[in-house]
Amino acid sequence: MNLPVKRYAVAVIVALGISLAPEALRTSEEAQVKIATWEDCRATPYRDIAGVATVGCGSTGNVQNRLYSESEVAKRWVNDLRHAENCINQNFNGADMPQSAFESMTDAAYNLGCSGLMWFKDKNGTRQRTTIWKLAQAHQWAPVCDRLTDFVNSSGKRVQGLLNRRTDFKTWCLRDVEAQR
Repeated sequence: MNLPVKRYAVAVIVALGISLAPEALRTSEEAQVKIATWEDCRATPYRDIAGVATVGCGSTGNVQNRLYSESEVAKRWVNDLRHAENCINQNFNGADMPQSAFESMTDAAYNLGCSGLMWFKDKNGTRQRTTIWKLAQAHQWAPVCDRLTDFVNSSGKRVQGLLNRRTDFKTWCLRDVEAQR
């Protein structure tokens, strides 16, 4: 079934998500709008650059080929962002991060998935911890921000849009980090 492309305004989805689940997220409304703006916020399913079925503002779990309501998209947004925040809190010392670093890392976990932010395979195919994970364990927030631009590939290929997104969030990340120096 071919559905017409229908997009939702990012600010509407974020505001609705906040109203449906107030206090559910640490990520500020401003940062949520920033994260969602980098996604393609649609009511109808689409394939992302890696070919993954996606709906709403970058939601990839259990996507059905149907029209999604604003409320459904907003609920998916909050749920997915909560998972990304939990990843950062549980694996990257998120509770200790300055706010802008937490939000930037949450964007990376939202976009890459938690595992993709924590692990990579070396040339021998052995799983290794990422440098950004190691830096977060050491509470080295400025270098954490600097390493965001390591994650610019999709399906093994460098993607300019990902480089642009990571560069944008690197600048965002350093806002509070540099203020603490």
